[in-house]
Amino acid sequence: MMKAVDLFNTLEDLKEDEFKTFKWYLQQDILEGYQSIKESNLENAERQDTVDVMVNTYQLHGALKVTKKVLEMINRNDLVQSLPDTNSRPEESVDVSDFGKTSENRGTPSSQSKGKLQYSLVSIEVYF
Repeated sequence: MMKAVDLFNTLEDLKEDEFKTFKWYLQQDILEGYQSIKESNLENAERQDTVDVMVNTYQLHGALKVTKKVLEMINRNDLVQSLPDTNSRPEESVDVSDFGKTSENRGTPSSQSKGKLQYSLVSIEVYF
């Protein structure tokens, strides 16, 4: 399972100038649906701080997607390969909407409520 430390280890593999460029890209609108990060949040940020800001802004799965996109933009595809596939989201393997229900009274949650439940599960996994 993907953890914030995996993102940190990836950023550790960047040279100082690459890391500076990486942070610059985080301030741009590079991926649809993902907001840019304010310059003041990254100005003096070390690698650990940058990971924290990314996870707080995008959640872990989003931070992984953004990291991969930026690494591609700075021509570090070697590091992209070392990260997990963003298409396989860990929360998809658990459906918390069925928790505690019997097979007779299980309802089909709307995709919106299901997404919110799964989103919460990711946050739990990240911080505990």
